[in-house]
Amino acid sequence: MKWYEHQIRGVIALGVVLALIPPILFLAPSMIPPKYPPLSESGPQKPAVELVDPKGVSGVYFVAPGESLYSLCIRLNIPAPEGKDLHLRNGMRVRFAPDKDGRSVRIESMDAATRLALGLPVDLNLAGFDDLQMIPGVGKKLAADIVALREKKGRFEKLDQLTEVKGIKENKLAKLRPYLFIDSRPEL
Repeated sequence: MKWYEHQIRGVIALGVVLALIPPILFLAPSMIPPKYPPLSESGPQKPAVELVDPKGVSGVYFVAPGESLYSLCIRLNIPAPEGKDLHLRNGMRVRFAPDKDGRSVRIESMDAATRLALGLPVDLNLAGFDDLQMIPGVGKKLAADIVALREKKGRFEKLDQLTEVKGIKENKLAKLRPYLFIDSRPEL
């Protein structure tokens, strides 16, 4: 066998190996199921809840509708707070704090930046000047005018009242609606 025949066979073998690599790389990920962290899959029916624990698990979790704080703590394998259990709602922030009797819980609303990043609307009556500026189409002037009108009224009762602000007509209001809501409940 001549020397160049060995080289030809080597080139053919290398070509076959290189031709097999793309199909293997394409098919391999579909054969291995993805491993998502628990409670990380969002959806329209899954409320987003933020947990803040200075000495433990913190983050945003997507929970089942009607899930309670106790069951979420069990799923995350963290100590549940003592006392009355509560149902979790979309946009809720649960802040754990150690106290002399164990762990206390303070319920808050997620900040505007977190809500907007998750695609959740911001409460018009709680949004500050800086919060309003994060909404697409709202600049410094418009944010200042909205805050001024809210201070004058005390609170907004419905989003349609935004048309009283100079520069907000029905078309502009329609663009702002996905980013704003008015919470009629007195507290979280």
